[in-house]
Amino acid sequence: MVDLIFIGNLPGPTNAPSHRIRVRGGRIGEIYAQGGNTDIVFDSVVVDNDINGAASRTPTAIVLFNNGPNVVDRFAFINSMIRMRPRLVDGSGRTEGNAYLAFHSRNIFFANNNIVTAGNLNSWGFRLRGGDNFIAVDNAVRVSYHKLLRMGDGAVDYVYIKRGIWMREDTFNSVNDSFAQLGDDGTDNIYIHDPEVYLLPRKPVSFGASWGKRQKGKSWDARRIKWHAVSKNVVSDAVLSTAKSYCKPGAICDYGIGTHSYRYDPNLKFPENPWRILDNLPEDNPDKLPSPP
Repeated sequence: MVDLIFIGNLPGPTNAPSHRIRVRGGRIGEIYAQGGNTDIVFDSVVVDNDINGAASRTPTAIVLFNNGPNVVDRFAFINSMIRMRPRLVDGSGRTEGNAYLAFHSRNIFFANNNIVTAGNLNSWGFRLRGGDNFIAVDNAVRVSYHKLLRMGDGAVDYVYIKRGIWMREDTFNSVNDSFAQLGDDGTDNIYIHDPEVYLLPRKPVSFGASWGKRQKGKSWDARRIKWHAVSKNVVSDAVLSTAKSYCKPGAICDYGIGTHSYRYDPNLKFPENPWRILDNLPEDNPDKLPSPP
């Protein structure tokens, strides 16, 4: 059990790029990696911000920094768990606990993980602040607030979401974000294929590319999403068609109208056991992970 793994950083601070690192097993409070680090694999680990205690919880489980033009390249997180507990931001009850934040990183791979965020202010699943080649396959992700996947603050080129279960909680002041771009930096080659998505909030879902002029010539492609929502006002072919209508001329916003399935239940709940089987961990369910002593 360790509070922090900071790859490529020495006291000072001094950037010391590292390569070909594999971490297998263990419980970690948070993971940082400096720009310039390459070929990093975390396998069968638990990232749990409760390690440091309620007063010292960190806001984000994994942060990949850039160091000028140097970025984290070839980073994998597989067969693992992220369990975020709420971090109190101020005295008004606002809390946060995000899973992943990356600055211009490239060649990133998440597969067969169970991920839970916590909070009502900033508690997204994945946030890509620019970057290339982000792939997420067969993950179970539950997000309490903000987007399942947020792209912005820099151009993003090639994102592939394949299968998995993505769950959106209904926290107070909740929005209903899913896979979406913020700002007008450009998102290209975005593929969202075959995930199952649960949306508990009652507001229409946000989905897709920005409406900015920099989307001209850039493409989104969504196919065969299994949507679960409280009503057709949240998500439907009509809702996605409206989102598509906002795209700038010349942008390719193919949101898969006609390929998706929809299930509506005014009392919608998440599946009892949506979690992936993690053979090398004693517990698959992040909600049952005991707090450290």
